[in-house]
Amino acid sequence: MKKRLLWLLPLTLALGLMLGACGAAQVTEAVIEEPVVVAEPVEAEEPIIISEPVVATAMDLDQAYAPFLAEMQGYNTIKMEALAEELLEEPPPFLLDLRTVAELEENGHIPGAVHIPLNELGQHLDMLPSFDTPIVTYCAGGWRATIGMTQLGAAGWSDVRALKAKFSDWAGDGYPVEPGLPPAAPVLNAASPDPVFVTAVDEMLSARQGWGGIGADDLNVALADNPDLVLIDARKDSELDEKGVIEAENFIHIPVEEFIANRDLWPTDLDTPITVYCGSGHRSTIAASMLWNYGYTDVTSLSGGFGGWVSAGYPALAGAPDLDSMYTAFLGDMQGYNTALIETLAAELAEEPPPFVLDVRTSGELEEQGHIPGAVHIPLAELGDNLDLLPSFDTPIVVYCGSGWRATIAMTQLSAAGWNDVRALKARFPDWAGAGYAVESGVPTEAFVLNVAQPHPGFWTLVGDVLSTRSGWGGISAEDLNLALTDNPDLVVMDVRKQSEVDEKGVIEAANFVHIPIEEFIANQDLWPADKDTPIAVYCGSGHRSTIAMAILWAYGYDNVTSLRGGFGGWVDAGYPVAELATVTS
Repeated sequence: MKKRLLWLLPLTLALGLMLGACGAAQVTEAVIEEPVVVAEPVEAEEPIIISEPVVATAMDLDQAYAPFLAEMQGYNTIKMEALAEELLEEPPPFLLDLRTVAELEENGHIPGAVHIPLNELGQHLDMLPSFDTPIVTYCAGGWRATIGMTQLGAAGWSDVRALKAKFSDWAGDGYPVEPGLPPAAPVLNAASPDPVFVTAVDEMLSARQGWGGIGADDLNVALADNPDLVLIDARKDSELDEKGVIEAENFIHIPVEEFIANRDLWPTDLDTPITVYCGSGHRSTIAASMLWNYGYTDVTSLSGGFGGWVSAGYPALAGAPDLDSMYTAFLGDMQGYNTALIETLAAELAEEPPPFVLDVRTSGELEEQGHIPGAVHIPLAELGDNLDLLPSFDTPIVVYCGSGWRATIAMTQLSAAGWNDVRALKARFPDWAGAGYAVESGVPTEAFVLNVAQPHPGFWTLVGDVLSTRSGWGGISAEDLNLALTDNPDLVVMDVRKQSEVDEKGVIEAANFVHIPIEEFIANQDLWPADKDTPIAVYCGSGHRSTIAMAILWAYGYDNVTSLRGGFGGWVDAGYPVAELATVTS
């Protein structure tokens, strides 16, 4: 019995431990069933920071536009003929049509073009090719094409050109056009332009309500009505010198090539009304679209540029003419000293077409003596105010007067201004009539306004002032020259004959003697008197070349210049002495 009880003892202890464990488990479950209090969320002590979008700074824009302007070739333009040829090559350039959907639906598109309206260009750059792929932009007239070219060039595309033609001209010249919209272009993701610059361009283009063109008529009104308007000329210095400028109270000249480098010249107020112009409207549109991106709110570009302004009849403030170049070109191109004989003119008037005949005598002379049939009458004193009556630069012109003197002066100034076939009739008008050639009575009917040539306005302002203020045409007789040589020790005598003529026939002896062949007259300006008030008498063989030299000297500001009537031959015939050149210059 005692042994059985000892065996049960361990079992009893084990059961007790198990029961204790079960009891403990029941207590734990009872505690968990008590309600649990959840704490309210605690606000973070630090504020949550939301990053602002990055905005392009002026420096960002400078770094985009300055390289683009420096790398332009021919202002990044292409003509229709060149584009048509390039589209036949392999691979062709990437064509980008920037017109609206409605325009394409109405007018069609160039085959192969990708269509992105200019307003949406900044949102679809992923449809464009790699940076080094040639791109040609086009639109209806070239305006939006220039804007798109400018922004893409600044964004990093290295070969973007704008088609300088109307789309209607492309179609009208027989180049291929497909109807409607092109197929949807694939997303290429081939280039990665700076997102900061792209954002700026997109905001600018998508917000535009128009593309900033202003006509000459509207600009003329704006210049009169708005004293705050700033006019920016984006042409080169040489263009201003040659053609003049549009006069404005607030005028700034910044060649487009230097537009970013001279940003300090831009108006400081971004709301300033600005109109930019160039020669035709392309460069000014480049400049205007850049100004928009810098935040200027009221910028326009002159449609048709300076050429359109002048063609519309509005005035230009003359720039300084390059007299040296103009007269050097004229003297270098002379043929037979640009003279015509009576018989030659009569024969040419019988041809078709005849030359343009210009009569520079006074109205009184024509009323008394009549005129050559078909002649246009402009008195020499009024020539500078009536250039719109003259034909194109390449039309042959023959000028005549009473004796040939004024005809030579007119021929000289017209030739220097750009008319390339002007001759002076070397005859007296009575000799024309006396030889039996046709003469009509009185003054010819009023000439048509042609407006077909655009000589340098500054040159004609200068020459017009000279001609309109002359009290005479500078002729001096042999007798008066002989007296002047005695009475005026300051008189300078210029011989403009060739060296061979001087060697063969001698010279007029003078204390102040200068020899400059007319062909070298501008090249030897250093031999002219330094004082423009110096009295000067010029002579040649007969008086024609010396009158050319006299007219040139007048244009340079020499007021006291005469030309010897009859020239050296007339001097000798009058019995006055001659000397050898060596005697005069020794």
